[in-house]
Amino acid sequence: MFTREKLIEVLSSDYVLFAKARGEKGLDLVLRHGVRNVALPAITLQFLGFSELFGGAVLVEQVFAYPGIGRAAVAAGLGSDVPLLLGIVIISALFVFSGNLIADIIYKFVDPRIKQQEAAV
Repeated sequence: MFTREKLIEVLSSDYVLFAKARGEKGLDLVLRHGVRNVALPAITLQFLGFSELFGGAVLVEQVFAYPGIGRAAVAAGLGSDVPLLLGIVIISALFVFSGNLIADIIYKFVDPRIKQQEAAV
């Protein structure tokens, strides 16, 4: 819904109106001016969900009594099992870090300004 709303906002902006006045239309207009400007926020939101996976796992596994990493984390916390809890925290931190790293790598391919900033540094 966020991406759709952002695309509608971008397609009603002044530079898209100027592109329409130059003769661009249809799919080319949406791809060049719409999707290009909406891609970065969409990627950010998609990979932000990596951290929510563990919170959701804890909740779902406790409510429905499923065995899994969330339930193991709660049991380790309640039972003072520090090594298990530390292992779960490290694995979840690596999972979230890898999601953010993947998002940053995708940014380099989507946004040409990032390549220009690296060249300037």
